[in-house]
Amino acid sequence: MSHRRITCLVLVLTGGLALSAGAGADTVKGRIDDISNKGSTIKLTPEGQPPVTVLFGPETQYVNAASVKDLGSPDLIEVEYAPGKPATRITKVVFGLPPGAEVSLQELEAIRAGKEPFVLVDARPEKQYVTGHLPGSINIFPKDLPNRLNELPADKGVMLIFYCGGPTCPYTGQSIEIAAKAGHTNLKGFQAGIPAWKKAGKPVVASPSWVAAGLGPNTVVIDVRAKAESAKGHVKGAVAMEAAEFPAMTQKFVAEKQVARLPGVADMAAPIVVYGDTENGQDVLTAYGELKKYQYKNAAILKGGYPEWVKQGLPIEAGAATTQISYVKKLKPGAVSRDEFAKLVENRGDTILVDVREDKEVAGGKLPGALHIPIDRLQADPSVLAKDKPVITYCSNGIRSEMAYDFLKKNGFEKVRFLNESLVIKGDGSYVLE
Repeated sequence: MSHRRITCLVLVLTGGLALSAGAGADTVKGRIDDISNKGSTIKLTPEGQPPVTVLFGPETQYVNAASVKDLGSPDLIEVEYAPGKPATRITKVVFGLPPGAEVSLQELEAIRAGKEPFVLVDARPEKQYVTGHLPGSINIFPKDLPNRLNELPADKGVMLIFYCGGPTCPYTGQSIEIAAKAGHTNLKGFQAGIPAWKKAGKPVVASPSWVAAGLGPNTVVIDVRAKAESAKGHVKGAVAMEAAEFPAMTQKFVAEKQVARLPGVADMAAPIVVYGDTENGQDVLTAYGELKKYQYKNAAILKGGYPEWVKQGLPIEAGAATTQISYVKKLKPGAVSRDEFAKLVENRGDTILVDVREDKEVAGGKLPGALHIPIDRLQADPSVLAKDKPVITYCSNGIRSEMAYDFLKKNGFEKVRFLNESLVIKGDGSYVLE
């Protein structure tokens, strides 16, 4: 499939979401959901609209970013492209702060380590705050701030530092404006926000209530205390893994020339929470630091540590905790699990495997017995598939397979699902799920 076909398909699937930007050009604006360097695609969601997938290439120009490497979820971008071609320009939409208000990562660290009093405010929605925030920060969303000014210092000269999801998030500037109108005079904004904090490997803490709500196979909770201590009482379902074990695992994986990761957790977006007797103990910080080296995107420290968990009356259990991680990736609606996909490859029965990749990709290898129907051809004529048969779509990274799934569901296919994984198929038909 050519680049032209993919781009045209996006326009059809999004129901004309693209807005005119001049003769022969279109634009679309939304927040990034996913980026595939392998497929040269960016999946973004315009506000209130279905997701859109666009292409980028060597000729793509970037504004407020050096390259696609400077983009990521949930950045707000505006994409300009000529019909049938990769994007000509991708603009990372950023929001400025009042002169003198912005603080860098290094300045924020110095303030936190200093003696001047300050209050750190996370301006993101609560559902984002609870999953991971800067230690010591409180959470007030801008629209709630006028009614929660009493939670700020009575002394309006005390430094207030607001942050949110980075330069493409407007909430930092909005919060500063509201606080200024209320008479606060020492206002700062950490505009780089939580993405820069995480990228630098700095610790983030997760709220105990959020961790408790997610207990189960889709969340990994690790007790980094001595195993004898965890046996006295630990978070229900937690895995006992002392902090000293983390660097050892890194060394083992490096020696074996493998990607450093926790045994049993191949999903680098897996929610992983570590805890000890304190929130900032060396054991906890060591474990968290190693997880960041492994490049787990959603690692966090339990806020307040185990004592806070007990204080809140959240589920605990005594006895030796398991030392084996049993993680199951939470699937999107319509997604098929790795294990089920593997079984279907070996024994499909009446299930139809549909490879929606381009011709040039399939030339390098295809799963035995799979139908090759590039997504543009499927879009042009879905009748090539029988509606009464189970269908599984797959591609190289899950983006196009999900697009195919959405399209088929809208066209009356009730038995369709998709593989939402990075898939590498070799010339002999064997494959690896990364």
